[in-house]
Amino acid sequence: MARTRASASSREVLSTLAFCAVCFALIAALAVLPARTWWTQRQALNAAQEHRAELLNQRAQLDSQLGKLQTDAEVERLARANYDLVFPGEESFRILPAGE
Repeated sequence: MARTRASASSREVLSTLAFCAVCFALIAALAVLPARTWWTQRQALNAAQEHRAELLNQRAQLDSQLGKLQTDAEVERLARANYDLVFPGEESFRILPAGE
């Protein structure tokens, strides 16, 4: 009878340990999955905020460039530099590099 009682007691201990291990695994799984999702979302949010900052910087540069392009002096400078345009009565000259 002592042997049966010891055997039953060890089964109870093993079943209790198994139950605790299953509960611990379930709690760990329930904690890890949301934490991983939170971490992924946090990284995506940080990347989106960095991208937004870059876009705002580009927009500020484009607004500045737009302000310059609304002046006659800047339009004239670009027309002369990029398109070789001149006012009527002016002549355009190009200096070619020396031939070797």
